[in-house]
Amino acid sequence: PVAKVAKSVASAAVRSPVAKVAKSVASAADRAACKVQAHVRRCSSQAWLKVLDAATTGPGKGLAFMRAQLEKMGAQGGQVLGSLILASTKGGDSKLASLRKRTIIKILTGSVTLVNRCLRALLPRWLTPSRRGIQTAMASLHNSGTPMPLGEEGLLANYSLEVLRMDGEGRLWRKKVDADGDARYEEAFGAGCALPCAHAPPPAFGEEPPPVGARGLIKRFTCRVDTRVIKPEKGVSAAEARRRHQETQEVDLVTLYADKYLDDTYPSLLAKCMQRAIPRRLKATLDFDYPSDFMPRAMRDKPLEVLALDLDMDLAMRFDSTEPLFDLNEMNLGGFSSIAQMQNDARLVFFVRGDNGFPSLGTLELRSLRVEANALAWWDVFDGAIDLAFKKDDPPRIAWDIEVALGHARLPLPDCIEDTFLAWLTGTVMRSFNRAYPLHIAIDPAGASSSEREEQDGEAAGGEACSAPAPAAVELPLISEAEQR
Repeated sequence: PVAKVAKSVASAAVRSPVAKVAKSVASAADRAACKVQAHVRRCSSQAWLKVLDAATTGPGKGLAFMRAQLEKMGAQGGQVLGSLILASTKGGDSKLASLRKRTIIKILTGSVTLVNRCLRALLPRWLTPSRRGIQTAMASLHNSGTPMPLGEEGLLANYSLEVLRMDGEGRLWRKKVDADGDARYEEAFGAGCALPCAHAPPPAFGEEPPPVGARGLIKRFTCRVDTRVIKPEKGVSAAEARRRHQETQEVDLVTLYADKYLDDTYPSLLAKCMQRAIPRRLKATLDFDYPSDFMPRAMRDKPLEVLALDLDMDLAMRFDSTEPLFDLNEMNLGGFSSIAQMQNDARLVFFVRGDNGFPSLGTLELRSLRVEANALAWWDVFDGAIDLAFKKDDPPRIAWDIEVALGHARLPLPDCIEDTFLAWLTGTVMRSFNRAYPLHIAIDPAGASSSEREEQDGEAAGGEACSAPAPAAVELPLISEAEQR
C-alpha cells in the first residue's frame, strides 16, 4: 500500500501545474543556452580565422607559433583545425581563401599529431551519414517487401536480394505489402524444409506489423585511425611538384611504370607481347615501385591541397550488441564511436534468391564486423574526397561473426568456413583496391545544411548519441587579444 500511495503521489506531482511550469522554464533555458553557445562559437571561429590570417600574411614564426598553440590544446586543437578547414572550404576560390588553404596544408604537413586530431574531429561528420545510410537501406528494402535485382544483364540478372526478418526461434519471415498498403508477414521457408510452412507470425511482430525502424539496427559503429604523413621528395620545390602532377594528369602512370618494368625484366620481344596482352588491372599487381610522390589521377588537378597519408585503421560495426570489439583506451589517437541508444530488436537477414529457374544461394546474417588495414590514403582536404589504396604486401584483415546457410534448404556452414575462410577471401578481394584502382570516398567537407543539422539534432534527441561531436557543434575556445597579437 505504501508503494501504491507513493506512486500515485509521484504521478500527481508530474501532472501538477508547478511541474509543467518548471518543464517549460527548463526548455526555454536550454534554447537560450543553445543560442548563446552558437554565438560564442561564431565569435570564436572569427577569432581563429584572424589568427590564421595573421599566420598567413605574417612571417614564418607566426605559422610555427600557431602550430605549437594548436598542439598544446590537445583534442580541442584538432576541433579548431577542423572548423578552419570547413570555413576555408566555404570561402570559394578567392585569393584570401587560397592563402588560408595553403597555410592550413602547411600546418598539417608539419605535424602528424594535428592530422590525427583533425581527422578525429572530422570522422563523425563523414561516418555518421554512412552508418545512417546502411541502416536506412536495410530497413527500406525489408519494409517494401520487394526484392532488389542484383544486376540488369548477365548472370546477376537472375538473382535478387531480399531482407528477411528472423524471430526468436530462428524462422525467417518475408514482409508482404498489398496494393492498399496493408502489410503482413509470411514465412519464407521453414528451417530444414524447402516448402513454406504454415506458422502464424510471432506476436511480437503485431497483427498489423508497423515498419521496421532504421535507428538502432547498428548497435555500435567504431573507427580508429593512426596516420603518418608521407613527406614530399627532397630537393623538389612545391611549384615543381605541382607542375609535374598537372602535366601527368591525363597520363596513365600505372601502365607506364608497368611497361617499363616488363622492359627491364624480360627480353624485348617478349616484353612487347606481354605489354599488349596483359590488361591494366593485372599490370597493377606487378612488382614495380611507385615514386614517393605518386597520386591517383583524380587527385592531380590540385596536388598542393592533397595530403598523402600512410594510414593504420580499425573499423568495427556490431548489429548484435553495444559492446566494443576493441579497446579504444589502449590507442593514443583518433577514435570515433557511435552507440545506439534506441532499442531495436529486429534481426534482419540477407537472402539471395534465384529467379528464372536458378537456385537460391542462401542467407547471411551479419552480427559483427571488424576490418583492420594498413593502407595509403590521399586526402583532398578542401574538395571533400579520399582515395584509399590497400598495400600489396599487407592485405586487409577481416574478422566477423556471420551465420551463412546455403540454398533454399538453409544448410549451415561450419564455423571454420564462415568466420575464417570467407573472411580471408573477402580480404583478398579487397586488395583489388590498389593505387591503380583506389577506393574513392566522396565526402562533404562544407558540412551539413541547416535541415540536415536539424535532422541530426532530432536523431540525437530521439535516442542516438555519438561519443565525439561533429565540428559544427563544437565550441571553440576563446582567444584573448594578447594571444591574437
